[in-house]
Amino acid sequence: MITELNNQNNFNKYRYLLVDNLVALNSINPLSHDSLLNLFGEDKLFGEQKLTQVLRTDLDYDPSICPTLIKLAEPNEFLDSPLLDEVGKQAKIESFWSKRYICAYIVSPLKPSLLAKQLITIGNNIAKILQQPYYPFFEPFRMQFLQEVATNQDTAWLKSQFAQIENYYYPSIHAGQFIRFTADSELETPDRWSLHYCQRLKHFKMIRTLVNVWANNRMQFDEQKNLLLNHQVILQSTQLVEQAYQLGLTEATDILFWGLNGLRYQTAFTKHPKVLEQIAKAQEEPSTLSKHVIDANINLESQSLSINE
Repeated sequence: MITELNNQNNFNKYRYLLVDNLVALNSINPLSHDSLLNLFGEDKLFGEQKLTQVLRTDLDYDPSICPTLIKLAEPNEFLDSPLLDEVGKQAKIESFWSKRYICAYIVSPLKPSLLAKQLITIGNNIAKILQQPYYPFFEPFRMQFLQEVATNQDTAWLKSQFAQIENYYYPSIHAGQFIRFTADSELETPDRWSLHYCQRLKHFKMIRTLVNVWANNRMQFDEQKNLLLNHQVILQSTQLVEQAYQLGLTEATDILFWGLNGLRYQTAFTKHPKVLEQIAKAQEEPSTLSKHVIDANINLESQSLSINE
Protein backbone atom coordinates (compact mmCIF):
# COMPACT_ATOMS: atom_id res chain seq x y z
CA MET A 1 0.00 0.00 0.00
CA ILE A 2 2.92 2.38 0.54
CA THR A 3 3.69 2.30 -3.18
CA GLU A 4 0.02 2.88 -4.03
CA LEU A 5 -0.37 5.77 -1.58
CA ASN A 6 2.79 7.41 -2.90
CA ASN A 7 1.93 7.06 -6.58
CA GLN A 8 1.55 10.03 -8.92
CA ASN A 9 -2.22 10.31 -8.44
CA ASN A 10 -2.07 10.24 -4.64
CA PHE A 11 1.21 11.97 -3.77
CA ASN A 12 -0.10 15.53 -3.98
CA LYS A 13 -3.09 14.83 -1.69
CA TYR A 14 -3.61 14.12 1.99
CA ARG A 15 -3.46 10.42 2.83
CA TYR A 16 -5.46 9.10 5.75
CA LEU A 17 -6.29 5.94 7.66
CA LEU A 18 -9.85 5.58 8.97
CA VAL A 19 -10.46 3.34 12.00
CA ASP A 20 -13.64 2.45 13.89
CA ASN A 21 -13.55 2.89 17.67
CA LEU A 22 -16.61 0.69 18.13
CA VAL A 23 -13.90 -1.99 18.01
CA ALA A 24 -11.46 -1.76 20.92
CA LEU A 25 -7.98 -3.19 20.35
CA ASN A 26 -5.74 -4.21 23.23
CA SER A 27 -3.93 -1.11 24.48
CA ILE A 28 -0.53 -2.67 23.66
CA ASN A 29 -1.51 -3.02 20.01
CA PRO A 30 0.39 -0.35 18.02
CA LEU A 31 -2.88 0.60 16.33
CA SER A 32 -4.98 0.91 19.48
CA HIS A 33 -6.49 4.26 20.39
CA ASP A 34 -4.03 4.64 23.28
CA SER A 35 -1.05 3.82 21.06
CA LEU A 36 -2.20 6.26 18.39
CA LEU A 37 -2.61 8.99 21.00
CA ASN A 38 0.93 8.34 22.20
CA LEU A 39 2.26 8.43 18.65
CA PHE A 40 0.20 11.24 17.11
CA GLY A 41 -1.52 13.01 19.98
CA GLU A 42 -1.03 16.77 19.98
CA ASP A 43 -2.18 19.51 22.32
CA LYS A 44 -3.23 22.06 19.73
CA LEU A 45 -5.72 24.78 20.44
CA PHE A 46 -5.84 25.66 16.74
CA GLY A 47 -4.87 24.05 13.48
CA GLU A 48 -5.19 20.57 12.05
CA GLN A 49 -4.32 17.58 14.18
CA LYS A 50 -3.13 14.18 13.06
CA LEU A 51 -6.03 12.50 14.89
CA THR A 52 -9.52 13.78 14.08
CA GLN A 53 -12.75 12.28 15.40
CA VAL A 54 -15.47 11.74 12.81
CA LEU A 55 -18.59 12.64 14.80
CA ARG A 56 -21.10 10.51 12.91
CA THR A 57 -24.60 11.71 13.61
CA ASP A 58 -25.82 8.47 15.19
CA LEU A 59 -22.89 8.28 17.65
CA ASP A 60 -21.91 11.88 18.41
CA TYR A 61 -23.33 11.59 21.94
CA ASP A 62 -20.04 9.81 22.77
CA PRO A 63 -17.05 11.01 20.71
CA SER A 64 -14.84 8.24 22.15
CA ILE A 65 -16.69 5.59 20.11
CA CYS A 66 -16.78 7.63 16.92
CA PRO A 67 -14.30 6.75 14.14
CA THR A 68 -10.87 8.34 14.02
CA LEU A 69 -9.30 9.85 10.92
CA ILE A 70 -5.51 9.53 11.07
CA LYS A 71 -3.50 11.87 8.88
CA LEU A 72 -0.63 9.75 7.56
CA ALA A 73 0.89 12.24 5.12
CA GLU A 74 0.30 15.75 3.83
CA PRO A 75 0.30 16.70 0.14
CA ASN A 76 3.72 16.18 -1.50
CA GLU A 77 5.03 14.41 1.60
CA PHE A 78 6.51 10.97 1.01
CA LEU A 79 4.70 8.40 3.13
CA ASP A 80 7.02 5.86 4.72
CA SER A 81 5.57 4.61 7.99
CA PRO A 82 6.00 1.19 9.65
CA LEU A 83 2.44 1.70 10.84
CA LEU A 84 1.20 0.57 7.43
CA ASP A 85 2.69 -2.89 8.01
CA GLU A 86 0.66 -3.12 11.22
CA VAL A 87 -2.46 -2.00 9.34
CA GLY A 88 -2.01 -4.82 6.85
CA LYS A 89 -1.56 -7.40 9.60
CA GLN A 90 -4.60 -6.16 11.51
CA ALA A 91 -6.76 -6.06 8.38
CA LYS A 92 -5.88 -9.71 7.71
CA ILE A 93 -6.68 -10.77 11.28
CA GLU A 94 -10.12 -9.17 11.27
CA SER A 95 -11.19 -10.18 7.75
CA PHE A 96 -14.28 -11.97 9.08
CA TRP A 97 -15.03 -9.97 12.20
CA SER A 98 -18.62 -8.75 12.25
CA LYS A 99 -17.26 -5.30 13.13
CA ARG A 100 -13.81 -4.29 11.93
CA TYR A 101 -11.34 -1.73 13.25
CA ILE A 102 -9.50 -0.99 10.00
CA CYS A 103 -11.96 0.80 7.71
CA ALA A 104 -10.07 2.40 4.85
CA TYR A 105 -7.20 4.36 3.42
CA ILE A 106 -8.54 7.64 2.06
CA VAL A 107 -6.84 10.03 -0.35
CA SER A 108 -8.33 13.52 -0.52
CA PRO A 109 -7.37 17.17 -1.08
CA LEU A 110 -9.42 18.03 2.03
CA LYS A 111 -7.81 18.84 5.35
CA PRO A 112 -8.71 16.50 8.26
CA SER A 113 -11.49 18.59 9.77
CA LEU A 114 -13.14 19.13 6.37
CA LEU A 115 -12.86 15.48 5.35
CA ALA A 116 -14.37 14.38 8.68
CA LYS A 117 -17.37 16.63 8.03
CA GLN A 118 -17.64 15.38 4.44
CA LEU A 119 -17.77 11.75 5.61
CA ILE A 120 -20.63 12.61 7.95
CA THR A 121 -22.47 14.41 5.14
CA ILE A 122 -22.14 11.38 2.85
CA GLY A 123 -23.49 9.12 5.58
CA ASN A 124 -26.39 11.46 6.28
CA ASN A 125 -27.27 11.63 2.57
CA ILE A 126 -27.48 7.82 2.47
CA ALA A 127 -29.46 7.73 5.71
CA LYS A 128 -32.10 10.03 4.19
CA ILE A 129 -32.60 7.60 1.31
CA LEU A 130 -32.76 4.49 3.51
CA GLN A 131 -34.52 6.27 6.38
CA GLN A 132 -32.03 4.82 8.84
CA PRO A 133 -28.41 5.50 9.84
CA TYR A 134 -26.10 4.00 7.23
CA TYR A 135 -22.38 4.68 6.93
CA PRO A 136 -21.00 1.99 4.58
CA PHE A 137 -17.46 3.40 4.58
CA PHE A 138 -17.11 2.58 8.29
CA GLU A 139 -17.82 -1.09 7.54
CA PRO A 140 -15.58 -2.60 4.84
CA PHE A 141 -17.93 -5.52 4.22
CA ARG A 142 -20.69 -3.09 3.23
CA MET A 143 -18.35 -1.47 0.71
CA GLN A 144 -17.37 -4.83 -0.74
CA PHE A 145 -21.02 -5.92 -0.79
CA LEU A 146 -21.90 -2.77 -2.74
CA GLN A 147 -19.09 -3.21 -5.23
CA GLU A 148 -19.82 -6.90 -5.88
CA VAL A 149 -23.62 -7.04 -5.64
CA ALA A 150 -24.95 -3.65 -6.75
CA THR A 151 -25.42 -2.51 -10.34
CA ASN A 152 -22.97 -0.15 -12.00
CA GLN A 153 -25.51 2.65 -11.57
CA ASP A 154 -25.79 1.99 -7.81
CA THR A 155 -22.02 2.06 -7.48
CA ALA A 156 -21.87 5.26 -9.52
CA TRP A 157 -24.32 6.92 -7.12
CA LEU A 158 -22.05 6.35 -4.11
CA LYS A 159 -19.04 7.43 -6.18
CA SER A 160 -20.85 10.69 -6.89
CA GLN A 161 -21.07 11.26 -3.14
CA PHE A 162 -17.29 10.79 -2.95
CA ALA A 163 -16.69 13.84 -5.12
CA GLN A 164 -13.96 15.21 -2.83
CA ILE A 165 -12.35 11.83 -2.17
CA GLU A 166 -9.72 11.07 -4.79
CA ASN A 167 -9.23 7.43 -3.85
CA TYR A 168 -10.75 5.09 -1.30
CA TYR A 169 -9.27 1.69 -0.41
CA TYR A 170 -11.08 -0.73 1.90
CA PRO A 171 -9.87 -4.08 3.30
CA SER A 172 -11.58 -7.07 1.72
CA ILE A 173 -12.56 -10.43 3.20
CA HIS A 174 -9.74 -11.97 1.16
CA ALA A 175 -6.93 -11.87 3.75
CA GLY A 176 -7.52 -8.15 4.30
CA GLN A 177 -6.27 -7.27 0.83
CA PHE A 178 -7.17 -3.64 0.10
CA ILE A 179 -9.52 -2.93 -2.79
CA ARG A 180 -9.83 0.42 -4.51
CA PHE A 181 -13.42 1.60 -4.72
CA THR A 182 -14.19 2.39 -8.33
CA ALA A 183 -17.21 3.21 -10.47
CA ASP A 184 -17.90 3.89 -14.12
CA SER A 185 -17.56 7.67 -14.38
CA GLU A 186 -19.22 7.73 -17.83
CA LEU A 187 -22.55 6.45 -16.53
CA GLU A 188 -25.41 8.83 -15.95
CA THR A 189 -25.60 9.07 -12.16
CA PRO A 190 -29.01 8.28 -10.63
CA ASP A 191 -30.32 10.39 -7.76
CA ARG A 192 -30.43 7.46 -5.34
CA TRP A 193 -29.78 3.73 -4.99
CA SER A 194 -32.13 1.47 -6.93
CA LEU A 195 -35.09 -0.22 -5.27
CA HIS A 196 -33.54 -3.61 -6.09
CA TYR A 197 -30.35 -2.79 -4.20
CA CYS A 198 -32.28 -1.38 -1.24
CA GLN A 199 -34.28 -4.62 -1.16
CA ARG A 200 -31.05 -6.62 -1.06
CA LEU A 201 -29.86 -4.54 1.87
CA LYS A 202 -32.81 -5.84 3.91
CA HIS A 203 -31.09 -9.25 4.02
CA PHE A 204 -27.62 -7.80 4.55
CA LYS A 205 -27.01 -9.15 8.08
CA MET A 206 -28.01 -12.68 7.10
CA ILE A 207 -25.78 -12.52 4.03
CA ARG A 208 -22.80 -11.33 6.07
CA THR A 209 -23.41 -14.07 8.64
CA LEU A 210 -23.49 -16.72 5.91
CA VAL A 211 -20.23 -15.45 4.38
CA ASN A 212 -18.49 -15.36 7.76
CA VAL A 213 -19.71 -18.80 8.88
CA TRP A 214 -18.71 -20.37 5.56
CA ALA A 215 -15.29 -18.71 5.54
CA ASN A 216 -14.55 -19.73 9.13
CA ASN A 217 -15.74 -23.35 8.79
CA ARG A 218 -15.28 -24.49 5.21
CA MET A 219 -11.75 -25.86 5.75
CA GLN A 220 -13.15 -28.80 7.70
CA PHE A 221 -14.33 -30.22 4.36
CA ASP A 222 -11.70 -32.15 2.41
CA GLU A 223 -12.73 -30.75 -0.97
CA GLN A 224 -12.26 -27.17 0.31
CA LYS A 225 -8.83 -27.53 1.94
CA ASN A 226 -6.80 -26.77 -1.17
CA LEU A 227 -9.13 -24.10 -2.52
CA LEU A 228 -8.97 -20.36 -2.03
CA LEU A 229 -12.12 -18.65 -0.83
CA ASN A 230 -14.24 -18.08 -3.93
CA HIS A 231 -14.00 -14.45 -5.05
CA GLN A 232 -17.73 -14.48 -5.80
CA VAL A 233 -18.67 -15.75 -2.35
CA ILE A 234 -20.53 -12.55 -1.43
CA LEU A 235 -22.63 -12.61 -4.61
CA GLN A 236 -23.26 -16.36 -4.25
CA SER A 237 -24.29 -15.91 -0.61
CA THR A 238 -26.63 -13.09 -1.56
CA GLN A 239 -28.32 -15.25 -4.18
CA LEU A 240 -28.65 -18.20 -1.78
CA VAL A 241 -30.16 -16.10 1.02
CA GLU A 242 -32.63 -14.53 -1.40
CA GLN A 243 -33.44 -17.98 -2.76
CA ALA A 244 -34.11 -19.28 0.77
CA TYR A 245 -36.60 -16.51 1.45
CA GLN A 246 -38.29 -17.11 -1.92
CA LEU A 247 -38.70 -20.79 -0.96
CA GLY A 248 -40.51 -19.74 2.20
CA LEU A 249 -37.71 -20.38 4.69
CA THR A 250 -37.95 -17.84 7.50
CA GLU A 251 -35.77 -19.07 10.38
CA ALA A 252 -32.09 -18.15 10.45
CA THR A 253 -31.00 -21.75 11.10
CA ASP A 254 -32.85 -22.98 8.01
CA ILE A 255 -31.53 -20.13 5.84
CA LEU A 256 -27.95 -20.72 6.98
CA PHE A 257 -28.27 -24.48 6.42
CA TRP A 258 -29.57 -23.83 2.91
CA GLY A 259 -26.81 -21.29 2.23
CA LEU A 260 -23.91 -23.32 3.61
CA ASN A 261 -24.86 -26.40 1.64
CA GLY A 262 -25.50 -24.26 -1.41
CA LEU A 263 -21.98 -22.83 -1.15
CA ARG A 264 -20.51 -26.30 -0.67
CA TYR A 265 -22.49 -28.36 -3.18
CA GLN A 266 -24.00 -25.60 -5.33
CA THR A 267 -26.82 -26.78 -7.64
CA ALA A 268 -26.28 -30.42 -6.63
CA PHE A 269 -27.92 -29.34 -3.36
CA THR A 270 -30.21 -26.46 -4.32
CA LYS A 271 -31.82 -28.33 -7.23
CA HIS A 272 -31.81 -31.81 -5.74
CA PRO A 273 -35.40 -33.12 -5.87
CA LYS A 274 -35.16 -34.83 -2.48
CA VAL A 275 -33.77 -31.65 -0.88
CA LEU A 276 -36.59 -29.58 -2.34
CA GLU A 277 -39.11 -32.07 -0.95
CA GLN A 278 -37.99 -31.13 2.57
CA ILE A 279 -38.76 -27.42 2.12
CA ALA A 280 -42.49 -27.82 2.80
CA LYS A 281 -41.71 -29.65 6.03
CA ALA A 282 -39.46 -26.81 7.19
CA GLN A 283 -42.17 -24.29 6.31
CA GLU A 284 -44.60 -26.10 8.57
CA GLU A 285 -42.03 -26.58 11.33
CA PRO A 286 -39.34 -23.85 11.12
CA SER A 287 -35.72 -24.59 12.16
CA THR A 288 -36.00 -28.24 11.10
CA LEU A 289 -34.64 -28.19 7.53
CA SER A 290 -31.32 -29.77 8.52
CA LYS A 291 -33.10 -32.55 10.42
CA HIS A 292 -35.38 -33.36 7.49
CA VAL A 293 -32.51 -33.36 4.97
CA ILE A 294 -30.42 -35.63 7.21
CA ASP A 295 -33.38 -37.95 7.88
CA ALA A 296 -33.98 -38.19 4.12
CA ASN A 297 -30.50 -39.76 3.81
CA ILE A 298 -29.55 -37.67 0.77
CA ASN A 299 -26.03 -38.48 -0.38
CA LEU A 300 -24.30 -35.41 -1.76
CA GLU A 301 -20.71 -36.35 -0.93
CA SER A 302 -20.13 -38.25 -4.18
CA GLN A 303 -20.98 -35.13 -6.18
CA SER A 304 -18.87 -32.63 -4.26
CA LEU A 305 -15.58 -33.34 -6.05
CA SER A 306 -16.99 -32.90 -9.55
CA ILE A 307 -18.70 -29.67 -8.46
CA ASN A 308 -15.49 -28.08 -7.22
CA GLU A 309 -13.06 -29.32 -9.88
